[in-house]
Amino acid sequence: MKKQIKRFINLFKTKNYIPIYELKNDKNLLEGNVALITGGSGGIGFAIAKSFAESGCKVIIAGTNEKKLIDNCVKIGANSKYIILDINDVSSFDATILDAHKLFGKIDILVNCAGVHTPRKGADFMNFTEEEYDKVMNVNLKGTYFFTQAMSKYFIKNSIHAHILFISSSTAIEPAWSPYRLSKWGIKGMIPGIAQKLLKNGIVVNGIAPGSTATKLLDFEEGDSIYTTENSNERYVMPEEVANMSKMLVSSAGDMIVGETIYMSGGRGTIELR
Repeated sequence: MKKQIKRFINLFKTKNYIPIYELKNDKNLLEGNVALITGGSGGIGFAIAKSFAESGCKVIIAGTNEKKLIDNCVKIGANSKYIILDINDVSSFDATILDAHKLFGKIDILVNCAGVHTPRKGADFMNFTEEEYDKVMNVNLKGTYFFTQAMSKYFIKNSIHAHILFISSSTAIEPAWSPYRLSKWGIKGMIPGIAQKLLKNGIVVNGIAPGSTATKLLDFEEGDSIYTTENSNERYVMPEEVANMSKMLVSSAGDMIVGETIYMSGGRGTIELR
């Protein structure tokens, strides 16, 4: 009798009502969302943008090479547009975000994919220059930090339940002697830190850390072998694999994953060190 009375009382307690989560299928997983993807003209950034658009998302790809951005929008289709974004120019971020907002009327996903390496052959701890150091750190760490800050203010001001995703690197957990690795160590710390600051505002922050990925950044061309001895799986990561994981993390399916970094490295950096 007591159990029946308690059950009856509970029916009228609004605090017992909870949202019912409905899993969407892949084709409409991001339907109704708008994503801004920095580094959208690059291999991983383009793969993410294409994958998002195929799942119903409108995408805004951002970068400095307008020709590449236009070409990529043509490949992605009608649900894509582009903006010019200089990740080195912090003072331009607010205006750039406003321009991006006007393209589709809102933004609720940010993917930080902009990044650079030090391309000089023979570059080593003992001969890195200040110019090389600044170039990498300004894009990979400083620019990413302040663009995320600007986007976070936009999300909060507009009361948007948003997702922020950082594309990092598995080198973030390897000994850091290069500017690139140092920048990724910074991103590694930024992910849980910013997640801690923003979750109360309904903003979910996570990261993906791929190992070496088969893109033009590493001189890969379509049809090249992806064999490598860098990990025990003996192959490079494909950008489409990163894109598929990204799609899940920025969807409602990823809402309960907070401040995490998913390593997609074939075990490099996690169960083995190179």
